[in-house]
Amino acid sequence: MIRHLFIVRPFGVQQGVDFEAVEGALIRPAIAGIKDLQGGTTQAIFEQGNIREDMFRELVTADLVIADVSIHNANVFYELGVRHGLRPSVTFLLRAKLDKFPFDLQTDRYLEYDHEHLDNAETIARLTEALEATLNAGRVDSPVYEVLPSLRSPDPASLRVVPRDFREEVERAREANQRGDLRLLAEEARSFPWASEALRTVGRAQIDLTAFAGARDTFEWLRDIRPDDVETNSRLATIYQRLAKEAAPTQPGLARDYSARSDQAIQHVIDSLVPGSWDRAEAYALKARNLKARWHDACARVDSSNVRAAALRGPELKSACDTYQEGFAYDLNHFYSGVNALALLRVRIELAEALPEVWLELFEQEDDARRELDDLRATFQQLAATVRMSVDASERNLKQQKDPDEDRRMWTLISSADLTLLTSSKPRLVAQRFREALADAPGFAISAVRDQLEMFRQLAVRPEFVAAALAAVDEKQETVELPASAPRLGRVLLFTGHMVDEPSRETPRFPGTESAEADARRMIREAIERERHLETGTMVGVGGGAAGGDIIFHEVCAELGIPTRLFLALPPNLFAVESVGHAGPRWIDRFYQLCGRVQPRVLSETKDLPSWVKRKPNYTIWQRNNLWMLFNALALHAERLTLLALWDKGKADGPGGTEDLVKQVTDRGYKVQRLEAERLKTFTS
Repeated sequence: MIRHLFIVRPFGVQQGVDFEAVEGALIRPAIAGIKDLQGGTTQAIFEQGNIREDMFRELVTADLVIADVSIHNANVFYELGVRHGLRPSVTFLLRAKLDKFPFDLQTDRYLEYDHEHLDNAETIARLTEALEATLNAGRVDSPVYEVLPSLRSPDPASLRVVPRDFREEVERAREANQRGDLRLLAEEARSFPWASEALRTVGRAQIDLTAFAGARDTFEWLRDIRPDDVETNSRLATIYQRLAKEAAPTQPGLARDYSARSDQAIQHVIDSLVPGSWDRAEAYALKARNLKARWHDACARVDSSNVRAAALRGPELKSACDTYQEGFAYDLNHFYSGVNALALLRVRIELAEALPEVWLELFEQEDDARRELDDLRATFQQLAATVRMSVDASERNLKQQKDPDEDRRMWTLISSADLTLLTSSKPRLVAQRFREALADAPGFAISAVRDQLEMFRQLAVRPEFVAAALAAVDEKQETVELPASAPRLGRVLLFTGHMVDEPSRETPRFPGTESAEADARRMIREAIERERHLETGTMVGVGGGAAGGDIIFHEVCAELGIPTRLFLALPPNLFAVESVGHAGPRWIDRFYQLCGRVQPRVLSETKDLPSWVKRKPNYTIWQRNNLWMLFNALALHAERLTLLALWDKGKADGPGGTEDLVKQVTDRGYKVQRLEAERLKTFTS
């Protein structure tokens, strides 16, 4: 979890103390020893304007404030007063060994340093230890809250406002279905004080796009910041369950792991003291859905002639049914859990009636089996009446709304049709209810309805009514295009590599000669073919458009019949000036031919970073471009990813080069195939 630091201090040299050096030689080395702690000083706020708004936000939301009170500096004491007035703890004082020290702070604990020997290893170690202790102690260190112990501090989240342009960028990415862009925005937002609400914004957009792999990372980062957040744990429960279902056919071990994580996230919500009745009902519904999924998977592994007996014996059937009922009991407006409880009750009752010998196996005494079945029938009748009232109330409320939520309206109608299927005595009425419910339903909703009906059909529960409902679904399917289950991409080849040398470059790296280009092409082709021989599925290439390795990579992929995606940091005309034109007219022609063949995606209209990310330290558009390409490659959701790096292992000429992308990919555990670019410097003529 990234924790945010704010440093309050004087600037320049005052009273013999170089406060720039104090931060650089003492404070920064000390905080470098504390994991995931980062932040800045008031200086950045002065430079960018909006001092009052930004300063107040930092002082209230920072996980740790370090204040240097060595001298009588009005700004420092003003900011320290704001912090002490708004946060009861996690403020640390330090001062130089000077004669004068503010009287009101003499009783406060602080660390004293020798301003003439700032690189003292012992002092740096003491400061690191003291800061760690301050972060973890939970001790009130504000004199305001010590004197007024009943004073309540404001919620820091109230000042963690997500910048408007960040929200707009998220919305543009969501509308354009740019899943990789959303991953980039989540990664960047993590380093800011407003990270929690920014991650929530991105995660919701990813859920809307069913981008569950990216949403998993986003909500896990949010959970690191807010472990008890109800929405976060509920979302993760759903995400893990979806990923478990996806992994089950080929990676059963991973599927079990995701399923266990889903259960843990649900239990976290259930055990929480804060969720309301709806949140708790939703948590129990998620828990029941996981149990139902395990029951369904177990039945699917049984021969069709024995599936009904296996279904009745499965302990998850009863557990899921009871858990759905428990969720509905918490909030009777949560009709979804009530309808599902009824469905599983109907299954238990009909299977028990059809397979009395199997039903008796589940009890020690025959009387116990008979009483349990009688109780199930009575419960079904009582629950059906309550659920009908809940569904009807929801339908009335939606009709009274001027602009009702269409998604909620659709699922309310589908739940009403499900309820009719479970309780009606007229198959023709069931068919009509499903026709009405699915009239405006999209393909994915129709598929979900069919899956539920297929479960009943396989178990021969209410066969006449299920047949009528399936007939209505079939009628609708003839007019609606159902979502295609496209085969998953086998491998993404992500490329990075050196550009052709600038004419002024002193040490050759990629000389602009035919021999160097030919050798680079040979290495790139051989690397691609090695990956292709490892792959039985489809492949796609992802790369930039710089003169040199990038353009050659796209050309070789085209020769081998591998489609590619082209990502440019800037619009083509500006990118050509930055990264193509120095290599000569021939490369410019090839670059524009590439842009004509592969429609480029453009990161930014200028080299300026968005205003909300400008405060991210040591970050440029070129580093952003590397992450953007990587996250878009990952968003293709391939089975495997390989980075092909035409790299001599040398340092980049500037930020965001080949070395940077190699590190980003390596740090995330993906395969890197390095092509020995050091060979190219020998082809200078």
